[in-house]
Amino acid sequence: MTDQQIIALLQVHDDSAAAELHRKYGAVCMRIAKKYLRQEDAEECVSDVMMQVWRDAHPGEIRNLEAYLVTVTKRTAQKYTEKAQAQKRGSGETAVPLNDAASVAAPETVEGLLDSRLLTEAVERFLDSLNANARTVFVAYYRMGLAPHEIAAKFGLNAPQVRVSLLRTRRKLSQYLKEEGFL
Repeated sequence: MTDQQIIALLQVHDDSAAAELHRKYGAVCMRIAKKYLRQEDAEECVSDVMMQVWRDAHPGEIRNLEAYLVTVTKRTAQKYTEKAQAQKRGSGETAVPLNDAASVAAPETVEGLLDSRLLTEAVERFLDSLNANARTVFVAYYRMGLAPHEIAAKFGLNAPQVRVSLLRTRRKLSQYLKEEGFL
């Protein structure tokens, strides 16, 4: 089933949409959730994401289903982490992986949404400036949630090459975001 068919089913709240969504993207969401959470919490998080997307899908809101699910999963996992941290320490602070360039969660304000959109556009421009190999490795790691050894196997590289590529690309991204005024 295509993404557009799934989106159409989501928008009319067809029960088969939830099953199809989980079949097609459950593993991707689980990989992302596991970056932030333990197995049990990751499973609950993914379940919550699937239910939230099924319940809250609005016409025209979802243009890229995978990107939408990745974003919702990251934000949901971060909320789970924040809640667990607050319960442990009695505060609302959370430790978000510093090396995860896509983990910046904007506040739900107009300014926050605008900042998030501007940052997204800047990162997209940066990705367009990379060579194809560096871009592929970076996107596979941060967007698809693949581990370096999985990326290496998928694209015929070795794991050290992947790690070095990610390190160099993160450094370039950091410098680019400083030049653009985001850091």
